[in-house]
Amino acid sequence: MLGQPDDPRGIVLPLDGRPGGTETGAPERNGGPRPLRNGTPPPGPALLLSWTPTPAVDNDDRTWATLSASSELARRLAPDAGRAPAAGLTFRLALPEAFGAEPLLRLAGGETAAAAPGSSALVPVAPTAPGDRHGAGLGLLTLTTAAEIAATGTQTRVLDELTAAVDQLAPSCVMRLDSRLRAAEESLREAQTELLERGSLVVDGDATDSGSPSRGLETAVANLSVLRHQTHAWIAGWERVVAGADPSGTPGLALRDALGEVGKLGWTGFPAAVHGAYQALVLDARRILLTAADHLLRAPNRPLTALRPLVESDLAGRAADVARLHRLLTTLSTLPQTVRKRSGGMMPNLIADQAAANARSQALFTRMANALRSPVWDGRVVVEVRSLDSGELQVLRPV
Repeated sequence: MLGQPDDPRGIVLPLDGRPGGTETGAPERNGGPRPLRNGTPPPGPALLLSWTPTPAVDNDDRTWATLSASSELARRLAPDAGRAPAAGLTFRLALPEAFGAEPLLRLAGGETAAAAPGSSALVPVAPTAPGDRHGAGLGLLTLTTAAEIAATGTQTRVLDELTAAVDQLAPSCVMRLDSRLRAAEESLREAQTELLERGSLVVDGDATDSGSPSRGLETAVANLSVLRHQTHAWIAGWERVVAGADPSGTPGLALRDALGEVGKLGWTGFPAAVHGAYQALVLDARRILLTAADHLLRAPNRPLTALRPLVESDLAGRAADVARLHRLLTTLSTLPQTVRKRSGGMMPNLIADQAAANARSQALFTRMANALRSPVWDGRVVVEVRSLDSGELQVLRPV
């Protein structure tokens, strides 16, 4: 299929199963020429697949995941059915767009993958069997992997920054993490691995052949649905508190009490609730993309463009909720906090204590808002995969 390793050229794989021509056209967005058909670029997007010999000495451990030689990704990268990809090569898979996953990637940001060295002579590849020799399936695996790498990296960074801010500025606030979120995170990681290994999500022993997900993933989906609704209620309640505050100055103690009254969490529970709300929204966005990809991988004749209507609206909703949370914290960070006068004259120590608490809470809001600021995504979807002598594949983090 790929003509490698003797032919060190890139290949354009149509993502809708159409046959390609024999010439190359003008460069496509995100790199590489597109195949021509009858002298004009064919309609529809295409995945650019290129490879280069892996350097003999590589001390940079970029491994994000290691897959078996019999994995679905290895099968789709193999030159012929029943063979493994040639060892000692680093493959680069680049998509021209995110096919509906743009809201998630804008939320998570995207790290720039290493550019393919030199220029590639691109060869269009026509499908030889439905669902087997065109790029839709490989594109789905590429897209979900790129989104998972970006989303998990950004999510970890944000949660670490939120935790550090609380530890430094509000040490009395206990960061109790919801075990349902931890379990959902583990299930989503396993689901991504299963997509790359088997081309579908795990079906447990009690499931039928209809394609039911594993019990762990089903539980994660149910829990994330509950947590998402809880998050919506919290954000709406916090927004009402901010809307009712005096923009010229609000007693800090009253503001903190009002924020803690939402969900009966108390002020000490507010930072952990923000932490959990962000995590629930991002995990649910990752779930949406993974389950939709699984659905399309089970229908191999459908083009990758069919992904957009399945995910775009829901992912945009999750990204909008994170944006609401960011705006809320930004507003809180700029809301003047005052000291109640009744604490006044006879007890200057209380005035000093309340002023210090106001300063700490305002600094906390600022740090949390900064943590939730969305990073920049350059619009590219690129994944690199290294083929080892053992036949295993290493999915690499971007440089």
